[in-house]
Amino acid sequence: MKQFSKIYIMSMMLFYPLCHFGQERINWISFEQLDSLLAVEPRETLLFIHTDWCSYCRKMEQEIFTKREIIELINRRYYAVKYDAESTEEIVFDNSIWKSLSRKKKVGKYHPLAVQLLRGKQFVFPSILRLDSKFHLKSIRQKYLNSKELYAFLE
Repeated sequence: MKQFSKIYIMSMMLFYPLCHFGQERINWISFEQLDSLLAVEPRETLLFIHTDWCSYCRKMEQEIFTKREIIELINRRYYAVKYDAESTEEIVFDNSIWKSLSRKKKVGKYHPLAVQLLRGKQFVFPSILRLDSKFHLKSIRQKYLNSKELYAFLE
């Protein structure tokens, strides 16, 4: 079973980028995929924590995360995870199960994983976290970043 899992993950890493060949977009992955990929090939992680009501989050998604130089840098150097802080989904990550305290999505009711990731910080959106290959926080920015600011943050 472990052998199959490793083969599956390696093939996913090899063929996933080919699925997006010619399409310029960030290869966003889930926490479950991140868990598997970090186990096989450690790499820095970029977490984009947002909410549905955040206009600056939408603006970053539509205007900044669509710029070719940003897309290329993120896809080349990072595993990228886009995460809704008010999600009600159950998330399996880092040998833990993260369950929402609410069944319905509510403004200001944050998922326990978002609370853990932003521990000690204010809940300001968008929050962009850079984590090293061992998933330790390297840096965080909690505001809208234009393309030059984001590029400098990612370098």
